Amino acid sequence: MTPPLVLVADDEPDYLEIASRLLEEAGLRAARAATGGECLAAAAAEKPGLIVLDIGLPDMSGLDVLKSLKSDPALKEVPVLLFTVRSELDYVSAGLAAGAAGYVIKPFRPEDFIKRVRSFFG
Repeated sequence: MTPPLVLVADDEPDYLEIASRLLEEAGLRAARAATGGECLAAAAAEKPGLIVLDIGLPDMSGLDVLKSLKSDPALKEVPVLLFTVRSELDYVSAGLAAGAAGYVIKPFRPEDFIKRVRSFFG
C-alpha cells in the first residue's frame, strides 16, 4: 500500500526541508511547494491526503490559498493544517473559518507535528 501524501507549502526553505524530512522518516510521502501558486498546482496534480500550508507565502496569502482549495470541488475535502509562526487568535479564527482543519505553530516539536499529521490518517 502506498503511504499517504502530504503536501507541505512554505516559503522558508528550512521549514520546508524539516517538515518534509520528518514526514518521510515517519513513513509518509512528502511533496513540496514554496509559493501559493505551486501549492495549488501541486494539490490539483497530486491530490494529497493532507496539506500543511504556511500562512505567509510570497505570492499570495495562505488564507487565500486555503479559500481556493476549499472552493475547488476536487480538493475541498482535503484537510489543511495551517503552518505558521502567527498564533494570534485572529489568525486562528480566520483560518478555521476559512476551512482549516487545525494549526501547527512554528517552531514545533517534531513528535507533536508528526502526531498531528498522523491523526488525519487513522
